[in-house]
Amino acid sequence: MSNFPSTVVDDGGNVHHLLKQPLGRGGQGVVLRTRSPHIAVKLIGSVPETPTADPDARSAQKLWNRLTHAPGIVQAPDAQKHAALRRRLEDVRALPLPRLHLAQPLAMLRDHLGYTMRLLTGMVPMRSLIAEPGEPKLAEFYQSTGGVGRRLELLANTAGLLARIHAVPLVYADVSPNNVFVSATVDASEVWFIDLDNLDYLSADAPGIFTPGFGAPEVVTGRAGVSTLSDSFSFAVLAFWVLTQVHPFLGDYVEEGGWDDDGEEDREQLAFRGALPWIEDTGDDSNRTAQGIARHLVLSKPIRDLFRRAFEAGRKDRTARPSMAEWTEVLRRAADRVVSCKGCGSTFDVTAGNCQFCTASPRPTFIHMQVNRWDPEFDDTGASAVSSRAVWHKMLDVTKDSTVLRHVVEPVLADAEDAAVLRVRVLRSGVAIEPLSNHEVHVVLGGRLQRVGSEIKLPLPKAGNEAYLHFGPLDRPHRMAVLRLWEGV
Repeated sequence: MSNFPSTVVDDGGNVHHLLKQPLGRGGQGVVLRTRSPHIAVKLIGSVPETPTADPDARSAQKLWNRLTHAPGIVQAPDAQKHAALRRRLEDVRALPLPRLHLAQPLAMLRDHLGYTMRLLTGMVPMRSLIAEPGEPKLAEFYQSTGGVGRRLELLANTAGLLARIHAVPLVYADVSPNNVFVSATVDASEVWFIDLDNLDYLSADAPGIFTPGFGAPEVVTGRAGVSTLSDSFSFAVLAFWVLTQVHPFLGDYVEEGGWDDDGEEDREQLAFRGALPWIEDTGDDSNRTAQGIARHLVLSKPIRDLFRRAFEAGRKDRTARPSMAEWTEVLRRAADRVVSCKGCGSTFDVTAGNCQFCTASPRPTFIHMQVNRWDPEFDDTGASAVSSRAVWHKMLDVTKDSTVLRHVVEPVLADAEDAAVLRVRVLRSGVAIEPLSNHEVHVVLGGRLQRVGSEIKLPLPKAGNEAYLHFGPLDRPHRMAVLRLWEGV
């Protein structure tokens, strides 16, 4: 075994000084920061297990240690492996990846098996949204890292990025909390993927790459290689852990064992191979657990249904799993329904009525943006709309600026770019609306339509004085939004 080198040299002769604390480890090696905040280095090889002070540590703790600790790396570089990696990276650079948030490989290393990659500043692994098992102040950690609202937004963006990769069609292969990077600040929600050397076109002979604890059963057992459906399973594991703070397959049966456990079968490995039920299985409660955040607080029914499809039927039949397009749609809808508590600052689904995270449980104050379809052939430019049921709901926070994304104001495929369209600021005396793109926006003021070209201020949209926004040319069908203030008590 060798410890991490202190420096590495790339093909261009550039010397990179490595920082000893790894960003994380994945299915094929370790990623480390360098002294340059914009460059990271991937070292490919096997990582020895970190000795644990407690040989009887719970499976969740052992998995956490594997994700967060790497004492060194064993490399066996040779000319053949270098040549294979060089071909792999050249293939990745040639892939059609326009405007995708992917940290592209930059250069091969000379004397080590690995490469450099670009790293954005102000980004941290999604692992930072997961508390270490046994965290005594779990609720405090959850809220300080953005609560359920930020988690839903980041997961929706992660799902959207995976959907765009799958549409190429490519497979990411190694979805894990160490390979998905998110904004470090709680008021930002940018998502990037690193570690792209396994990115490839979908094929029948794809390799079986995965991070332990996140691999799909067919990949872990060797029955099949990676695919878009294995990506979907790995994403579901990541999403459930981020939202509930517990791994979906590390329930009480796995963690506690029993007096009749003969030790012939490792329950953790059985769970990761898909041989055990998940912790919320509707047909088998043998592996349930009360660990983590109460599910009803953070999982809406549509999200819970997707997890059931992924981990029940999808555990044995990969074709039963939700696609990343489905995940994107459901997570976007859930994220847009979140409001904040003026008592404790927690975020929660508006349909809950009031905050369930604090004793005060005040009702929230927010602006409800109800979106309907509008057709000039049937409707006037005021309050009428052709769709009797709303096609989207977006809750706007009155305590901070809100950004309205493209999926709210027009139909957007999950594999399309979801750009910001509008910024809404709630003022003491009204609402400021600012277009952020070339999307055509009209507002109804005093019964008259006005094109919004720059920031415009409107009265507070209280009952009887709602604001109406049209998104698109007025001579064509488009979406129309009604803004209405809801004041809590």
